[in-house]
Amino acid sequence: RGDIWMKNLNPYDIEVWEKVLKDLPAPYKKWFNEEKKYLRKNITKDSKILEVGCGEGRSLKDIIDITKNLTGIEHDPQAVNKTKIRFRNYPNIKIIRADAVKLPFDNKSFDFVICMTTLANFGKNKFKVFDEMKRVLKDGGRIIISVFSENAFNERMKLYKKLKFPIKKIIGTTVMFDDKYGEGISEQFSEKQLKEIFAKAKLKVIEIKKLNIAYICKLKK
Repeated sequence: RGDIWMKNLNPYDIEVWEKVLKDLPAPYKKWFNEEKKYLRKNITKDSKILEVGCGEGRSLKDIIDITKNLTGIEHDPQAVNKTKIRFRNYPNIKIIRADAVKLPFDNKSFDFVICMTTLANFGKNKFKVFDEMKRVLKDGGRIIISVFSENAFNERMKLYKKLKFPIKKIIGTTVMFDDKYGEGISEQFSEKQLKEIFAKAKLKVIEIKKLNIAYICKLKK
């Protein structure tokens, strides 16, 4: 595994998550497998997809045979460059460096907006992100997100400690990382909290499905 397991790491570093994905703890593996099945069941052929916080492109890869009208945004320039290289043989796939609170797209541009695991890192900005998701979503479109559930805390802490992430403090189940690392926050949610957040964001819940340490949610405007 090399030095990446032996030193303090940026929890938002693309190289960290590439290593994590190659050696997933069993609960994460189960979550991501169920997430893949869910996306493949719900994404329609040739639809236009935006992923907010696409990281290394894991979720885009899961649906690449269903539609190649894929756009991913990511704030980390290193992740953008690496993911562009990963999808270089798919000219229709766009990987863009952008901020989730100010998406560089026209109104009603996408059939689906997905955000897999990343919502946990937006903190108070999550409502601005939802506003932007709604803005770029076509009428009749769907938002699909996944987040840590209330059962995730122990598994989260195991992973953070294994990777020696620079935890600054923990408030309840909200983990605050050293400020120099990106957003500096990781949250988990109960179904009740999610429903309250979606109501405040003026999003209608179609489905909230429990995946043990995660929820996957399908929403509409």
